[in-house]
Amino acid sequence: MANHDTVFAQLLKLIPRHEFESLANKHHQGQKLRRMTRWSQHVALFLAQVSGRPSLRDIVSNLSAQSAKLYHLGSARVTRTSFMTSC
Repeated sequence: MANHDTVFAQLLKLIPRHEFESLANKHHQGQKLRRMTRWSQHVALFLAQVSGRPSLRDIVSNLSAQSAKLYHLGSARVTRTSFMTSC
């Protein structure tokens, strides 16, 4: 059976990860994120924007429901506390 990317993964591919990382390092200000990567934060915020999630708790619960697919997006699990301190 053929393997196909989800529409969300296809949208994320519009922003190459190596370019994202280099821009994040170049323009970084403030504290370093403790548990979450900038890419995981980007994936979470992008998902929230595309799906129209109204609250932080809703974003985190949606991401935890799709946790098996986060690995394929290059993201890690996002918790509410780590997400609150990074925004």
